[in-house]
Amino acid sequence: MDVSRSPALGTLTPMLVAEVSVNDLHTRLGISTPIDYPIESLTKPLTNWKMEIDDAPIFRYLYRNLRPQRHLEFGTWQGTGVRYCLEECDATVWTINLLAGEVQADNTWRYSNWKDTIASRLFQWARKRAHYAPNWVRGRVRLPQGLLVYQSDSIGSIGKFYLEAGLGHRVCQIYCDSRDWDISNYPAGFFDSVLIDGGHTTDVVTSDTFKACQVVRPGGIVMWHDFCPLPEVQRPDGMGSGVLRAIENLWPRLCREMSDIFWIRPSWILIGIKR
Repeated sequence: MDVSRSPALGTLTPMLVAEVSVNDLHTRLGISTPIDYPIESLTKPLTNWKMEIDDAPIFRYLYRNLRPQRHLEFGTWQGTGVRYCLEECDATVWTINLLAGEVQADNTWRYSNWKDTIASRLFQWARKRAHYAPNWVRGRVRLPQGLLVYQSDSIGSIGKFYLEAGLGHRVCQIYCDSRDWDISNYPAGFFDSVLIDGGHTTDVVTSDTFKACQVVRPGGIVMWHDFCPLPEVQRPDGMGSGVLRAIENLWPRLCREMSDIFWIRPSWILIGIKR
């Protein structure tokens, strides 16, 4: 069976995901120094969570203390997560993104920014690369004349933050659908760490997880973003449902592949340690 194209892998298996408090993360991972985590994030509802504010300290802490040499990311977008890794350790990062960005069912851009809601320097970055659209039609809603919008996850915007920081020389940027990415030239155990944060549909997360498990080394770490096992907590944009379903489908295999797997509470991060 071609798992990379399969929308589901059989019946769901109930998960018993261990929960680890963010304040106990150092103990679980054998790190001597605990995380200095913002108190504001500890009391914030997960539905109001922002990766750049609330999950970023966790990612930075992991990279700073685990210090991977070769890191892989499924999903670049503007390169925020890549920059966390590059700034906290000496890793070289391989990262994958669709060249033309993601589109929705109605063929509109999934990720975009309006001129009047973004900092001027961000808009100028997009305009310099001619990757914006005047009077853009979003679904059936036509924006006011003269309002400029740019696609934030396609060529010209991909990796913007790590490029602006002058860190592009440590990045291997791959442009493709991650389901088509050929891992045959990467030896087993090539990567020390992997972040799965690309397409959020069940089939994409399933494929990315299979590939991650093949290329991460024993003792290496796999991280899934936008994962939360609490049934009463759903992301407002619905992106977490595909991640959760993929993990449910793969749970028996993940339990065999990982020596430890747990959700960091509070966060949208699931962590697995390769057996």
